[in-house]
Order: sequence, then structure tokens, then C-alpha cells
Amino acid sequence: MKTWHATHQSLALTGVGGQALLTQPMMAFFASRQCPGTAIRAAIDWALQQAQARQVVISGFHAPLEQSVLTVLLQARSPVVVVLARPVDGAKLPSAWVEPMAQGRVAVVSSVATAKRLTVERATLRNAQVAQLATNIVVAYASSGGSLADLLAKWRHTMLIEMFKKD
Repeated sequence: MKTWHATHQSLALTGVGGQALLTQPMMAFFASRQCPGTAIRAAIDWALQQAQARQVVISGFHAPLEQSVLTVLLQARSPVVVVLARPVDGAKLPSAWVEPMAQGRVAVVSSVATAKRLTVERATLRNAQVAQLATNIVVAYASSGGSLADLLAKWRHTMLIEMFKKD
């Protein structure tokens, strides 16, 4: 599949699939690697609602619950933007994504030019980029003391600083 290049929210992106999805409002989805059953059930229900509304969902879809949500969205033929923490060029993408990408229902993007493997730093940067590209953010569950909880705390702190600068 042919790659494309775009700038969105000041991020230089390389992608494959439905580039037009980047022009629509996107709902970011995050979850910690380990989640309680109540969060899992709520997230799957949420994914079904997003699919019914045809809301574009953006995520790294790396954590197990994020992957489950992706499966629900793909099965429902809902629009999805997957943000990789590695380059799109040369990435081995799941065969289940090929048809939805060709139909413009899935976009796979990255701002990374080179990377050999996923690191905590790359995952944190990817999650920050997902949030930057999104109109709204949903967090199914953030484990206390986990990397997602730390990232959310930093984002809240930054937002508060920006709010006070405006006054």
C-alpha cells in the first residue's frame, strides 16, 4: 500500500490507508496494560457506542484492552486511526487491517522516522501524539503509579499552566 505524508496538529506524519480520517474529529482511547473487569466491560460497551456513531477513534492500540477495543471497532466497520511508535514504512501490519485501509476506514500513521523497537520513551511520545491529534480523550483505566497515570498527571499539569497563562 502506498504511503502518504501529511501535517496535522503540527505533527509531520507518514501514513497508509484512510488519510481523510485525519480531517475528522477524533476520540482518543487509552487504557493501562492491566485493567479490572468493570473497566473492560465499560470499554467494550463504549467501543460499540463509538462504532454505532461512526466516531473516529485514535489510539496506539497497544495495551490488551486497547487491542480488544480495536477488534470491536474493526468488526463493526468503524473508522480508526492507529498511531505507531515505529515507522510506518516497512512496518508489518496485521492482515486484518489491509481491507479496511484500502476502503479508507483505517489509517495507520507515525511521526517516527527510525526505530528498531518499542521503548517506554517511544510509547510515551506516541501517546502524547495521540492526545495531540484527538478532539477528546477517553481513559478506560489508568493503573495507579503506572506510566499512563504519570502521563495523565503531566497532561493535567500542563493544561493547568496553559489555563493560568491565558488569564
